[in-house]
Amino acid sequence: MGLWLPIIVLCASPYIDSCKVITGNDLVVTKEQCFKVSAEKANKAVTFPQVFRALPLCQIIPDSVLPEEAKGEDI
Repeated sequence: MGLWLPIIVLCASPYIDSCKVITGNDLVVTKEQCFKVSAEKANKAVTFPQVFRALPLCQIIPDSVLPEEAKGEDI
């Protein structure tokens, strides 16, 4: 079971090139907790006039890491 990273996509206008991906420094234990934290921060972000839209997201951080198969090779 991995940990979860809250993520917010913030956009200053309807155009995709105005968007930034923001992450926090905290990991959470469950997907539900992650979306709760992310949604709270996104809701707060849209109260600022510089933010057109805020999309709450989450990413699981896996427990295992794949071995470096391409080590030393140019991909």
